[in-house]
Amino acid sequence: MPLQATYIEEEERLDLSFAGNLDVTLTGDICHVCSQVPCGLRACIVDLSNVQRIFDSGVALLQMLYRRLTKLGTTVVILAEHPDVRACVPMIMQAPAPAQAA
Repeated sequence: MPLQATYIEEEERLDLSFAGNLDVTLTGDICHVCSQVPCGLRACIVDLSNVQRIFDSGVALLQMLYRRLTKLGTTVVILAEHPDVRACVPMIMQAPAPAQAA
């Protein structure tokens, strides 16, 4: 399973664990998570330890998730072991704000 989500109610924490490659195939799963995040969520652990490769589409999806969570005031912790995956973490956490219409 490429994405496993576990909500720990007592801690108001969401654990997201990814496996394999992060790419456009996870769009539906990540959009579902973004739409279901409870407003009182205090923390989210994004575990990328079992991810071998993040494609540009995967970075964009994680940026969307990160923006959504931080907008709600949620503390986000990203875990990554593979050097190539770790190298993407700063890009995810410096997610650009959505473009505004002129």
